[in-house]
Amino acid sequence: MRNTMKFWGVLTLVSLFLFNVATQAQSNEERLLGGMALLNGGSNNRNFDQVLEARRILEQITEDENLAIWAHYYAGSASGALANMITEGRVPERKRELVDHINSAIQHMEVVLELDPMFAEGWSLLSSAYIHKISVRPLKAIGLSRKYRRARAKALELEPKNPRVILVSGIIDYALPGIVGGNKDHAVGAFEEAARLFAEEVIDDPFAPSWGHDEVYARLGIVYMDRGDLVDARNAFERSLKINPEFGWVSQDLIPSLEKLEAAASNS
Repeated sequence: MRNTMKFWGVLTLVSLFLFNVATQAQSNEERLLGGMALLNGGSNNRNFDQVLEARRILEQITEDENLAIWAHYYAGSASGALANMITEGRVPERKRELVDHINSAIQHMEVVLELDPMFAEGWSLLSSAYIHKISVRPLKAIGLSRKYRRARAKALELEPKNPRVILVSGIIDYALPGIVGGNKDHAVGAFEEAARLFAEEVIDDPFAPSWGHDEVYARLGIVYMDRGDLVDARNAFERSLKINPEFGWVSQDLIPSLEKLEAAASNS
């Protein structure tokens, strides 16, 4: 038994060594694309450790002057995804890390904007991170609210027709209570506009952000569910999965929630 355990221990060490050697042999461009793919897969599957590993890889590339802006952007995106998973209660044992991940998202986006103050999507995700921090640190709301409003306004000013900027703005509008500036009608209009813009979008740069097309239909599906328009909700969720069949939030959470509403409606 001990010999077997030693064998597997040695095999694990050898595997890690070979993985590190292979990683070191990759160009930074390849590592960046690999980190982006790992982030995308981990986000689809809500795999906390996978997203954490993606961030680790991406942060190793931040010293490359040619790729730093993308490395920080996606590392910050990973931090935001980690914070969201904790907030959703998927990893309760990680709850104490929530503020650290939010702060990491903010710090990475601040660096992104130091590198390119005209990068609208950096401002957009920074505004989202500020809102998340306000929700867990309400005593800091006054100072953070000013920063949030500036970041959001800057994003929309720079790229008013960017579908990801519009999507993030809509998500915030839908989530916030009206008393603090939320507006569900504005949010729905934003989702519909973003959906139209995503359909027209063509992205040639392999490093440029391309996320959001699947999510905008998930958000529209939530709107329809909240309104009781269950047929439209199902159509929206199915549209989301047609764009991204691996989108776990829709397939594992939203559609099961919809099915419960459909069952209740059929029995009433």
